[in-house]
Amino acid sequence: MAEIVLGIGCAHTPQLHTLAKDWDLRADRDRQDGIPLWFKGEKLKYKELEKMREAENLGALLGMETREEALRKSFLAMDRLHEIFVEAAPDVVVIIGNDQHEIFSGMIPTFAVIASETIENLPRTPEQNKRLPIGIELADHGHLPAEHTVYPGNRELGLHIAGHLVKESGFDVTLCHEKPTVKGDHSLLYGMPHAYGFLYKNIMRDHVVQHVPVDVNCWYYENSPTASRCYDFGVAVAKAIQAWDTDKRVAVLTTGGLTHFVVDKEWDHMFLDAMKKHDAETLKSIPQKELMAGTSECKSWIATSAVMDTVGLDMTVVDYQCLYRTEGGTGSSCAFTYWQA
Repeated sequence: MAEIVLGIGCAHTPQLHTLAKDWDLRADRDRQDGIPLWFKGEKLKYKELEKMREAENLGALLGMETREEALRKSFLAMDRLHEIFVEAAPDVVVIIGNDQHEIFSGMIPTFAVIASETIENLPRTPEQNKRLPIGIELADHGHLPAEHTVYPGNRELGLHIAGHLVKESGFDVTLCHEKPTVKGDHSLLYGMPHAYGFLYKNIMRDHVVQHVPVDVNCWYYENSPTASRCYDFGVAVAKAIQAWDTDKRVAVLTTGGLTHFVVDKEWDHMFLDAMKKHDAETLKSIPQKELMAGTSECKSWIATSAVMDTVGLDMTVVDYQCLYRTEGGTGSSCAFTYWQA
């Protein structure tokens, strides 16, 4: 029987790999009233958001020293997660992530497993960079390789997880025998989604071990699973890994979130506290209106927390940082956590 020995949760915002002075590129975009911003279950215009939050005096947290200190502490936390990963030395990794039209385009599966011996990653083309929102290209070095790179997958475990999910747990998953990608026009070829690439670069530090990408559709709400379904999916993934007939040691990693594109510290601490306390009911009851925009990536954390609850590993928060870029509190919140016995 395989053993799950480690879990890691790590934020993956582009702000982490953007110089503090360049956060204002995105801040200027945030302030445009044509862009909807989700806060406490409401979709707001920027002026409404800033008015709602004026008592918090968030403008006092926008100085360069504050920004740079948040980045410094975030990178120290990621250094610690890297050390923990190296110390655990797992044989195989399962990454629970999400895609944002990076590899799935004409089809959007609710849940997918990539069972391939190799996982290709590659930088964006100049044509792709031209289509990006302002400021995003600056952070590509944080999740994309400088050149075409091939990482080791684990087809045996991928096939086993997919089969077990369908036959034993009642989840109809999409099974990918290779990394999905848009074929034909080279300008449309994409590397792995940033949810995975960030872990390659910042936790495994380009020494990528055999792994299985498991995708949860967080972003496309028409068929995005509920928080409750994500939790149940995590339980099923844990049981599948445990049923793998091998003595391999497995780590389960996730990334994304927490609240963004509007930071909500109160919500984040509720979420972290629920995971620390193994509070499945709180996690399962989070409504969709609170899991919108970038905060939707917390669905991957819910699934990963369920894995850890199932195998009895406890969560430790290494650090939590708020990367504010406007007076309205837009930006990203960053959590850095791990689960071990």
